[in-house]
Amino acid sequence: MKGNAWFFKMMNRHISAQEKKIVEFTTMLSENRILIPSFQREFVWDKDSIIKLWESIYRFYPIGSILCWETDICLNIHRKVGGFILGNNKVASGKSNKRVYILDGQQRSTALMMPLWEQEGKLGARKDFDFTLYFDATNKTFFFANEFNRRKRNVNPVFLIRLSDMLNHESQILDRVAHESQCCPMIEKNVRQLAHVFSNYNLSFIHIRGFDIPAVREIFECINQEGKALSSMDVMIARTFQNYDYLVEEDF
Repeated sequence: MKGNAWFFKMMNRHISAQEKKIVEFTTMLSENRILIPSFQREFVWDKDSIIKLWESIYRFYPIGSILCWETDICLNIHRKVGGFILGNNKVASGKSNKRVYILDGQQRSTALMMPLWEQEGKLGARKDFDFTLYFDATNKTFFFANEFNRRKRNVNPVFLIRLSDMLNHESQILDRVAHESQCCPMIEKNVRQLAHVFSNYNLSFIHIRGFDIPAVREIFECINQEGKALSSMDVMIARTFQNYDYLVEEDF
């Protein structure tokens, strides 16, 4: 009987691959349609890591897949990308009870969303820093808001493009740059490449379904030891995580 139960559990597990554009994915994050389990550690990337990620995307380099847990289990405590603790009443409503939680890729997801959804970034885990990200079209570099005033002394501000503006006003930016007297073919090409990223760069996702909380805890611990190692406290939190209301319901 026990063997049959184990076999049935394994047969209900599924793994699938998906692709999403940057705008689609970051919109889902901003609307709480994709969340972070509470046993995940906080956002730990530094500013250079965020910039390196965007430089890779600009060059159309792969940045690795993001692992998501798709489930009907509603975690009673979870976080949105950026750091806020949320109760399940904050989950975006929909026709389905399906929820999606990031198991691997929180750092990349946060680094993608916060520069594009500025309000979310400023209210996130690091309130002391403005995560607004800019693109310098004269030399194809990314920089944060604290550098803007220094850069504009030497570069026409028209060529210092805020990423969130490119997200929402692409055609106006392309037109303004093209008609600027100081524009040259190289600068125009750089801006068009940035626009091309938002329209055509595909992010890769692995979705797992049919996994219970103990299995998800184990997956999380295994995959996260391959990158920046989890601290002893991180491991303890992951191993002891329980979704108590869910477990009580299962007992009945």
